[in-house]
Amino acid sequence: MQSVSVTSTRVPRSGPGRQLFPIAGTFVSIGVFIGTWTVVTPEIEAALGGGPGRLGLVLTLALVAAAAMNTLGGALTERRGTTVALRWTLAWWTVALATGAVAPAPWGVALGVVVAMSGSGAVDVVANVGATAALADRPGRLVRIHAAFNIGAAAGAVLTGVLLGLAGAVGWRIAWACAAAGVAAMFAVSLRAELPAGHAGEKVGLGEGMRTLRRERLVPVAIAFALGATVEGGVSTWGVLQLRSQLDAGLLLGAGGAVAGYLIGAATRIAVGGTRSAAGARRVITAGTLGAAGGLIVLATVSQPAVATLGLVVAAAGISVCWPLLMSEVGRGRERPGVVVGAVSTVGYLGIVIGPGAIGLISGAFGLSVGLLVLAAAALSIPAVLTLRRSTPAD
Repeated sequence: MQSVSVTSTRVPRSGPGRQLFPIAGTFVSIGVFIGTWTVVTPEIEAALGGGPGRLGLVLTLALVAAAAMNTLGGALTERRGTTVALRWTLAWWTVALATGAVAPAPWGVALGVVVAMSGSGAVDVVANVGATAALADRPGRLVRIHAAFNIGAAAGAVLTGVLLGLAGAVGWRIAWACAAAGVAAMFAVSLRAELPAGHAGEKVGLGEGMRTLRRERLVPVAIAFALGATVEGGVSTWGVLQLRSQLDAGLLLGAGGAVAGYLIGAATRIAVGGTRSAAGARRVITAGTLGAAGGLIVLATVSQPAVATLGLVVAAAGISVCWPLLMSEVGRGRERPGVVVGAVSTVGYLGIVIGPGAIGLISGAFGLSVGLLVLAAAALSIPAVLTLRRSTPAD
């Protein structure tokens, strides 16, 4: 595959641990935020009013904003480099999270969700560009650094469960304030960091990434990425909602299931760290999506909370391998993957945009269990979509 950048020099490999530490820390911060979201979905739904349909609508708007920030973030990262881009986006996200933590219900909460998720989208794409620039040719190591997200998400879920137990419905606001403090700490760390692909590049148009996807026959990979991101987000959002709201699992089991899912997801990502080739990555993706589909089917059809929680854990672990391994496929051989990673992330977020609204509407009309079965079908379709990609001369 041809690089988007005009330069073909490889990223220096000196001091990789020092270069990747801020990226791993940023993945932890993103995980903490998602972990809080996973647990507090029922509280957010109650604050918004209107049931799953309104929650799905707000999520759709939030993810449209996040998708836009992915596109802008990819172009910013290509032009300014990951070092400057990470500082800017972390500063923005700190303010966004702090604002969301104090926004009044219902419409202030809706705006807070949109602003906070758009900030996470901007930070996410920069961190992914840095990680992919350093490790795309070593997919196993790329998966392992993404395990930092799962560890952060588990910590965020534990923190939020404790705060909800101690402070009741306002506990989610305290959790978001804590997340904002963590992001502010990563901003301070980023001021002394030099990241992979950190130097400034060329000014590129916002449409360059999409043109690159078409030119290099990466559209099926982007679609598979969108499906995987939709399933991963759906497991986090609707899985715990199923346990807590539909199966009366209670806060302890609901939050505990989320924590276990994230920790096993981290263990899964670490376990597949030996993956070295593109073919090996495809096999791991297939196994992961099959596990995710099976877990979602159990979650949707079993009425016993403990067994359904096990389904949530298996689904979270299985789908966790898709994001980093698909990133390695689009970033392989590139010194500066900012534009193409931004484009793939945008497609992924657009897939997630459809997901919350669709699952919310389906759940409102037919029940949340049907919505979860739709997510299972999406997981099963990922390997089939990947086979649509024809080989390129560089593959």
